[in-house]
Formats: sequence, structure tokens, C-alpha cells
Amino acid sequence: MINSNYDGCCYPRIYLPCVYNGYWTDKPTPRADRIDIEEIKKQLDNADVVVFHRAEEQTYHDLAKLLKKMGKKIVMDNDDTFMLEDFHPLAQFTPDGKFQENLQRRQDNINEFMKICDLVTCSTETLKKEYSEHNDNVIVLPNCVDPEDWDKPLRNDGDKVRIGIVGSAALEYDYLHIKPLIKELSERDDVELVLFGLGDLKHQKENPKVTKVFKDEYEFWNNIKMTQFPWCKRADYNKVLNEARLDIMLIPRRDNYFNRCKSNIKFLEASMCEIPVIAQSFESGPYEEITDDMGVLIKDNSKWKEELERLIKDKDLRRSMGKKAKEYVIKNYNIEDKAHLWADAYNKLCEL
Repeated sequence: MINSNYDGCCYPRIYLPCVYNGYWTDKPTPRADRIDIEEIKKQLDNADVVVFHRAEEQTYHDLAKLLKKMGKKIVMDNDDTFMLEDFHPLAQFTPDGKFQENLQRRQDNINEFMKICDLVTCSTETLKKEYSEHNDNVIVLPNCVDPEDWDKPLRNDGDKVRIGIVGSAALEYDYLHIKPLIKELSERDDVELVLFGLGDLKHQKENPKVTKVFKDEYEFWNNIKMTQFPWCKRADYNKVLNEARLDIMLIPRRDNYFNRCKSNIKFLEASMCEIPVIAQSFESGPYEEITDDMGVLIKDNSKWKEELERLIKDKDLRRSMGKKAKEYVIKNYNIEDKAHLWADAYNKLCEL
């Protein structure tokens, strides 16, 4: 596996399929800034398939070509688009103002890299359509969960309903249309607003560059009443999310191309903790599979407050939705049942 440290999205995309298929993978995984060609040749001498995660840097192109000459099958996997439009969340990480140039470079590199690949895998049909313009062999491999990685869901036994916003939903401008509602929630006595993501005050002081990038978000979140669980490592994420004891998770999203390419991973994670979600709904969005008995979809933004109020007042409904959601996710997204999709794809490559 190249450009993968088993953190973030690499955990469901790379790590879980490898574990459940019994694949040997290299550790540590080489990244663009520390590629030792001779060392990689030794590490991958016995490999049949080499998977690159994203491969948005030019360095990987030469490596992939070398590996192909060695008889290796080359795969690229990705679960986000770099295609530019009026908004792209990764622009936040290039405060020098050159985000369009940087994103375009990444996008061009990925598009060129796909032409080298024997197979391209991605997480959604929307991404598949985009990538099929650059490679004829593109398949969707869904993000999955490993029930063994999740503890028994913890319950909130307090008097206040705990309402959470997790990760990118709190920092990628996706929450702006419910900002007044968030502020209102922070002022109520019967609910507790919980933010999981962004850095706490200590982290902000120790990381001034990151704080500058998220200046607007920090200014908003630092000035409302809420409980915060700061960023954590992927290895701790499941445990921390469970310990947050959320009664409801809000997943606001803007209707744009980037979000139509996103997977349903936040719904999967919330469901494993039996947390019902109120999620944004739009055509080809990541959460359209959610039915009324396991969550709430919002198409009309004026309905956010109404639907949230309904769940705040009905504890039994929240619990029922959470249980149904977990049952659904385990039935449809258990890596133990889905790992063969990766094996089938790689085995087919090796037969060609």
C-alpha cells in the first residue's frame, strides 16, 4: 500500500479489507516525501498487487511505472474528488491563496496516474463516473465497518439531550445554513451541544497555522456554549465517539459536487453507536438510503428545527432509530461480509 498510514479514510478503504482478506502489507507505508526506490523494490518483490491511495503527487507516477515493469498490478483507490468548482474544502489547507493552483495540480496528477493503473477503486457511483473518463476499469468498493472495533453503545443518562456535530460538518462551511439553529441550541437549558472535531484552546495555541486556516470556525465555536471533544487519532476515534454519548448527530451538507462524491461514512459510524442522524438530503447525496425508521433526511432547510425538536422530545423514538440504524449498517456494511469484493477485484486482475 502506497501513501497510506491506515489513518483517516485509509482505515475503511485499505486497512479493514487487508485484515479480513489476510493480505500482507508493507509497514511503514512509503509516502511521497520519503520514497526509497531500492527499499520499496525489496519490500514489494513478492507483491502481486500494489495499491496507491490517491497518488496525487508526481513522485508516485515514476514508482508505479517501475512497479509495472516488475510485473505488479497497479491499483489506485480514492474516496474524495479534487475536481474544482465554486467550493472545495481542501482550499482551507492552502492559506497562501493558491488553492486553485494546488488543487488543479493534484487533480491533474490523479487523472494522469489513473491512466497507468490496471484498476481504479472508489467509494461512490458519482466518483466512479468521474474516474471512468480516465480509466476503463473503475469499480465501487463501499466503505464498511468492523463490528469488532466498536464497544457496546454508551447511553446518555443525564437530563440534557446531547446533540453532536462531528468532523468535517463543523469545519467545511457545510453548517452555515444551520448556524442560527446551532447558536440557539447552545443557549437552551434542555440540550447540550457537543462538538467533536477542531482543536481545543490548547491545540489552537500550539498550532497557529492551523488556527489561522480555521479562523472563522474557531471564532464561532469558541464563543458559544458547548462541550468539545478535540481531534483524536483514528485508532481512538470509535471509542471517543461512543464516549461522547450523543443522543442525536447532525450532518448538514451543502449541495455541491464535492459532497455528492462523499460516502456515507458518518452515518455508518453514528449507527454503530446507535446515534440517530438528521442528515442533509439532495440528489445523489451520501445519505439517501436513510429511511424514516432509522433517521431523518432534510431536503427543505426550513425543516431542520422542526425535525430536531421532534427527536429532542421523543427519547423512545431516538433509541428506536438508533437501534434500527445499527441493525441496517451491520447487515449491509459489515466488512466480514464485504471483504470478498476486494479479493474478487484483485484476483481478477491477477488472472488477466
